[in-house]
Amino acid sequence: MKRNNIPWQRVNNILHRDLGYLACALTVLYAISGVAVNHAGDWNPSYSIRVEKVSVGPLAGPDLDSLERQVVSKLGLDRRQVKGRHHPAPGVFILFLPEGGEVRLDLRTGQGEWKRVKRRSVLFESNVLHLNHLKGVWTYVADIFSVVLLVVALTGLFVLKGPTGITGRGKWLAGAGTLLPLAFIVYYYLARV
Repeated sequence: MKRNNIPWQRVNNILHRDLGYLACALTVLYAISGVAVNHAGDWNPSYSIRVEKVSVGPLAGPDLDSLERQVVSKLGLDRRQVKGRHHPAPGVFILFLPEGGEVRLDLRTGQGEWKRVKRRSVLFESNVLHLNHLKGVWTYVADIFSVVLLVVALTGLFVLKGPTGITGRGKWLAGAGTLLPLAFIVYYYLARV
């Protein structure tokens, strides 16, 4: 009677290799986005925001349409980019622009600020995916990606044998990698007490 042996080491290595290839692009994307989003307190990871002083001269008009036309003309804006306008207080006029940009002016002097907001190429799209702003089908793609990363991590433990594998140096590195998040979790709970 012939014994059917499944070459578990080979199956493990093939799974690790092929799923690693499959997950490579998304892993890089999530890593870049993760670093960017981790520092959101220091900068806006999705948008570059620049505020500059502007002066268009005194503005007057019978209505908001007239004020809008004057500002668009004097600043050389594309009228199609104007998302709205507001006259929140006497002497103040605001034009709303794409992505949260705006022009805020003092009607009497024509002086004010132009807040220009522009998407950061690659980072904006990476953050949309990483933070799951798309929802819907992307949620399932992200869930599958998480499972793939879990399998890659677990199969990675058993790729090598001997002194460089999990029974040798690998156990110490895997242990250190496990202790790091555990230490921060313990610190977090102790700091809250």
